[in-house]
Amino acid sequence: MKFILHNLHMIWARLSNNGWVLAELFLVFIVMWFLCDSLGCMKYTFYRPLGYNIDHVYRLTMIQGGENRDTTLLNADKFLNILKKLELEPTVEAASLSYWSLPMSGANSYNTLTVQDTIERNGRMIYATGGYTRVFRMQENSGRVFASLPIGINNVMLSQAVVDYFKKRVPEFSLNTPLAWRGDTVNTVTQGGIVGSFRDYRYGNDAYWIFMRLGEQFIREEFGDQWAQIVFRVKPAADGPDYREQFLREIAPRLDTDNIFVADAEPYTQMQAQFEVLYGDTDKVNSQAIVVLFLLGNVFLGLIGTFWVRTRRRRSEIALRLAMGSTKRQIFFLLVGEGLLLLALVTLPAMVVCYNVGVGEFTIGRTALIATWPVEWSIIRFLLGSIGAWLLIALMVMMGIWYPARQAMKVEPAEALHED
Repeated sequence: MKFILHNLHMIWARLSNNGWVLAELFLVFIVMWFLCDSLGCMKYTFYRPLGYNIDHVYRLTMIQGGENRDTTLLNADKFLNILKKLELEPTVEAASLSYWSLPMSGANSYNTLTVQDTIERNGRMIYATGGYTRVFRMQENSGRVFASLPIGINNVMLSQAVVDYFKKRVPEFSLNTPLAWRGDTVNTVTQGGIVGSFRDYRYGNDAYWIFMRLGEQFIREEFGDQWAQIVFRVKPAADGPDYREQFLREIAPRLDTDNIFVADAEPYTQMQAQFEVLYGDTDKVNSQAIVVLFLLGNVFLGLIGTFWVRTRRRRSEIALRLAMGSTKRQIFFLLVGEGLLLLALVTLPAMVVCYNVGVGEFTIGRTALIATWPVEWSIIRFLLGSIGAWLLIALMVMMGIWYPARQAMKVEPAEALHED
């Protein structure tokens, strides 16, 4: 306590000089909080789990060429034949056929479900065969899996985000609650289960998806000659850097059906990278990272420079303290303590400003200032950003004091006093 009071007295005695330092630290804290918040949200968004797994997952690239050898076959029949043969391959763990339903593909289909005729939720429709959730290893209740969902347009499974949306508006909502398609007052939609929370893509929010299982006859009747997508999961022991080449050489020729041929098996991790580039996420991340690092570098140099110059100007004071019997260790801790106390004095008012900026951003506009990343605003997020900002600034203050103070202490006290 005596140490703190002594430093407060020193700060007050030099208030005219310290006022500018306090103002600088106040502004630097706000900027640093924003930088820490941005970097933290960026890393959290990048590394948090998707909610499904795309490792060892491949998507078939198929091409159609020449005339039909069997004119009785629809494209649906050919795709189903490819799927059946693919599922029999020893290296394949699971496979699925779908229409406009793959994550990170850019092809989408939407529809709207209603509860009690007034509560609506628009969601992405997932038209897929039963192996879809196994291929992507989505979270399911063991007693209500997608593969056992009855076939038909009035049987669905909902993603957790859709369920949570309805529960907020209808507290008694459950798996037994009847649903309806918007505009359909005759048919009732039955829920078959819930698929755990996941995101459409790495930088997206929790996905609002509505799953519908496809059967062979349903595919023929409803999709006919439309183009399908086929994905499959390879057993981990069979997968490797050369699997794609091996697949095209040994397996793909066996899958060809009539005039539809398998041209490639693209790893889904590669699809993810391509999607993020095309969707603009890669550019957004790179731009934000460059801006953040540029500002961080400028703050770093500016703050260190301020305390560097401030410490060098106190050579005579350091010399006098050495002459009066203070040790170098005591002087160093005195200077660092003063710098950290200056930071502590501005921390609370700066945090108030930061908190109000954050609340205002999420309440008023959700512009690109802070709400760039899909991370929910919370006290924990605010405190983590504040702690990170305080520690970084404290490190800069110590670095700005340490070297010039060390150089000043090497000078003989009499010499320094004589120069002064």
